[in-house]
Amino acid sequence: MGDKQRILAVDDETWNLNVLESYLGSQNFEIYTAKSSKEALELLERVDKIDIVLADVLMPEMDGFELCREIKKRKKFQALPVLLVTALQDTIDKVKGLEAGAADFLSKPVDPAELRARVCAHLRIKSLIDEVESWSRVLEERVQQRTKVIEEKNKQLDDTYFLTIEALIMALDAREQETGKHSLRVAFYAVELASQFGIKGKLLEEIAIGSLLHDLGKIGISDQILLKPGILTAEERVEINKHSQMGWNMIKDIEYFGQGRELVLQHQERYDGSGYPQHFKGEEIFIGARLFAVVDVLDAMMSQRPYKKALTYEESHEFIKKNSGILFDPKVTDVFLSIPKEKWLELKESVQHNDFKAFIMKRR
Repeated sequence: MGDKQRILAVDDETWNLNVLESYLGSQNFEIYTAKSSKEALELLERVDKIDIVLADVLMPEMDGFELCREIKKRKKFQALPVLLVTALQDTIDKVKGLEAGAADFLSKPVDPAELRARVCAHLRIKSLIDEVESWSRVLEERVQQRTKVIEEKNKQLDDTYFLTIEALIMALDAREQETGKHSLRVAFYAVELASQFGIKGKLLEEIAIGSLLHDLGKIGISDQILLKPGILTAEERVEINKHSQMGWNMIKDIEYFGQGRELVLQHQERYDGSGYPQHFKGEEIFIGARLFAVVDVLDAMMSQRPYKKALTYEESHEFIKKNSGILFDPKVTDVFLSIPKEKWLELKESVQHNDFKAFIMKRR
């Protein structure tokens, strides 16, 4: 068996302990003895490793049943086999012992051959359990190591996705020179509004991504229309309105974007059904798109264009308030109106120097 296996014998009678030692000592076991349950529990905590416990049942203060229960209460001893040695023969006593967590019973007077056979059998079982637990720990450590590697790889992938998206959107916004950092600003605004609305976790991140990508479809719109320094004709408006569907078509198969894809498709839908491309109304519209509609209009109204001057925050605020229940979801509008002006102005400035991904992670 290699190193000696350790047996703890517990009995308030010294003679009984001597008998157990004489029967087992010749089997290359290391025998520990205790004359009370309290002494046995102290010894279990003190000795490095006990492999099996042989306990008398009829002991003063704390009997063998209670000792067994106390041992099994301690997590580190739950796999430790306890064999009750008793002169009790009633079935009810055996049931009581099994309920206390005993692994087996030995009847007094103890037969030496039976004692050795049962002890060896339970030690083999214990050895197998220990081996399984050892392998489980090894496997758990390996899983944790691999999980850590996978998490690091996923983080690198997430970072790459965000950097790629930001680079793409910066290029798109640069094409529409007068919009500045519109996509990044509305993404900051959308994350703030969604957070205040009570959205967290993965959905918040997907709304952020969809907000960044909302105008992706404009890549397919000609410069003649996209960069026109004036009001669009009806025909030109039809063309530019295709950008929502075009953006969706570009990313619809990229699962990483999750429900952010719905925001790209639906960001021009309006609460009363007057939007496009699907003319959804009310809660048919994805919540991320309903949130985004408010902050998109806020940024558009507060931005200077060749064909219009920038409006004040107060004017934009009033427009959104008046159109609650018409263009905008009233629940979303209520949350927007509860956020002070200073927060929106702070976010507008922070776009210049803030890490967008870090901004999202703080609110997840």
